[in-house]
Amino acid sequence: MSTKLEDSKHRATTRAKISRRTFVKGAATIATAAAAVPLEPLLGGTKSVAEASVVDYNSSNRANASFNYRKSMAQAQKINVSGQADNGDAARFRDFSCSFSKALLHDALGVPNAAAMLSLKTALATGRQSDFGNIGVGTTGGGPNSKLNGPQVALAFDLQGLDSHATIIPPAPRIESAQTAAEQVEHYWGSLLADVPFTDYSTNALVGQAVADMNNMSFLSRSANTEFPYPVTRQNLFRGQFVSGDGNVLGPYVSQFMIQPTFFGAQPLGQQYQTFLPVGRGGSDYMTTVAEYQLIQNGVTASVPRFTD
Repeated sequence: MSTKLEDSKHRATTRAKISRRTFVKGAATIATAAAAVPLEPLLGGTKSVAEASVVDYNSSNRANASFNYRKSMAQAQKINVSGQADNGDAARFRDFSCSFSKALLHDALGVPNAAAMLSLKTALATGRQSDFGNIGVGTTGGGPNSKLNGPQVALAFDLQGLDSHATIIPPAPRIESAQTAAEQVEHYWGSLLADVPFTDYSTNALVGQAVADMNNMSFLSRSANTEFPYPVTRQNLFRGQFVSGDGNVLGPYVSQFMIQPTFFGAQPLGQQYQTFLPVGRGGSDYMTTVAEYQLIQNGVTASVPRFTD
């Protein structure tokens, strides 16, 4: 019995001596010893000393084949689609009020300053770094929101695949169109219902008003509508679709795949998010005044939202 106890103590003492420092020191000693051993005995044979196993091939042919392949692919993807289709708003609203202009300088009504917008258009036309540096932003030297969202990206070239300017997208709906009106009304209702849980949609009175209002939007009943489910109900409010009746209008509002724990390789990831505090419990609404809206449009950093525990 005493012999077993002594053996156990001896093994524990031995393990304790194998610290990180002694392990690293031992590994370095082994590496030094291995470096002193000739390669021939390790690899086997007199011809194995520091020789790589290389398949003989004609490198000139390979270089030419690679160049010809890349050239033929580039030729196949050399596509000129001319200009993108325009919805006509730029010509219809000459004061630039129809254009996305966040972080540029704006007037008291939130309309972009003409000189600021023209400075952006000039930079996009010339592509010169100096012109991009002279764009009339609304908050010079301000915080992160005062910076434009990468305007030079529009001029970048793709080195793989089809050039971005060779793709085609349909024009955005016009500002005065029934489609834009429906989208804007949906955004307003989304803001008003931000603090209402999806589980309360079946009984909440404000949700019922939103449903009725959305069904009054003329665009929803048109054949051109593939964006909104129609008629709008408490079960499909705020849901989008690509074609009428597709799977986006089925199931719970939040996909179970988006709330289950997952992995990024070996790194475990939790997919739950902190939410903003409701207005009635210390949270805040934002851009509810013209003055605050103008500040945000000019690139001033918004106040930090308060999160739930």
